[in-house]
Amino acid sequence: MRFHSSKLIYAAIVLCAIMLIASAFYLEKLELKDIGTGLLALLGTLLGATLAFRLNEDKESKKEVATQRSALNRALFVLARQKNAVALIARELEPFKTPFDRAFNFPAAKVAPYEDLVHRFEDLEFLLNTSDVNVVMRLTVEQERFHQMLETLRIRNEFYVRELQPEIARHRLNGKEVSGEAVAELLGERLFGTAMNSAEILRDHVESSTKSIPEMHEELRIVAKRLYPDSKFVGYVK
Repeated sequence: MRFHSSKLIYAAIVLCAIMLIASAFYLEKLELKDIGTGLLALLGTLLGATLAFRLNEDKESKKEVATQRSALNRALFVLARQKNAVALIARELEPFKTPFDRAFNFPAAKVAPYEDLVHRFEDLEFLLNTSDVNVVMRLTVEQERFHQMLETLRIRNEFYVRELQPEIARHRLNGKEVSGEAVAELLGERLFGTAMNSAEILRDHVESSTKSIPEMHEELRIVAKRLYPDSKFVGYVK
């Protein structure tokens, strides 16, 4: 059992005061009425100090609870925004049904960098002292997956604009119905393979995040409601 240092100080003060009063009474330096007056004064001081301590302790506890609820709500808000960001990319990808179609007809998507969609894990460290310690690790994995998806999109966009599109224009392939084999022969193995692979890696990331982010959001919201059942936490429209 742990004791606050303030409680130990109060106990030491009371013990010393009682010992002084007892010694004085033993040496006949104090009368009984003086002892009563002293004890009442001591009791009043002790009650006042205890009340002040309790009020300060309650204030600190409420502040800590508010900070933790705010951290949970921010994490949920970030996840909700990540979900919306992934949904926008998935919507742009959706019309392109085949790997070849995604590689050569899916244009460079203009997507916001979403640099602010980063969790403050230092604010969620209190979860490490609960039974939900693993949720923090899963949240880090989810964040890395989301930003890896954005990086994959950025690299694919850069490749599409700087390398692939100029070669497609040079071979006058825009608007033409050509087979994958013909395109592979015209563009060469590196360009053709990179175009196919980058589009499929992007699709895999988008599909994974489309599934995992809502699951992470729901898991964290359940944890938040379990810790603070009377509080409201961020949800999202399905």
